[in-house]
Amino acid sequence: MVVLRIFRSVWFLSLLAVTAALLYGYASMREEVVVQETVEGSFRISRETFFYMVLALLTIINVLVFIIARIMVRSEDFKSWFYGLVITFNIFFMVGIGFVALYNSGEEYDYSRLQPVMYGSIGLLLLWSFAWPLYVSYKRLAGKS
Repeated sequence: MVVLRIFRSVWFLSLLAVTAALLYGYASMREEVVVQETVEGSFRISRETFFYMVLALLTIINVLVFIIARIMVRSEDFKSWFYGLVITFNIFFMVGIGFVALYNSGEEYDYSRLQPVMYGSIGLLLLWSFAWPLYVSYKRLAGKS
């Protein structure tokens, strides 16, 4: 029960942090946001479109916490893992929003310095995603012996 409360608290703080990152990123972006650069040119969207698309995605992912809490009433372990998964998604989105805002700021920046942070957030997301199946497998094997 204590672990679940800790995950709920950290999830709420991550939700506040990703919301602040989105608002800060929105305020610092130009009217047109470059989302993808290719040899032929760049794919641009308005900053309002970027803001609302990211906001919708964040809302859907974070609302899943409430849906899972209602469906998986008895499984405290799964709910704790799911809170952690949503926390890692929020961390990934904070890093992504910061990268898009930095890229569109027009400042000279060595983007290779961001590689550990970008890959670290992806790695954390993947690691946490695979943690639940490994945990369940371990509990089954430990229960049989």
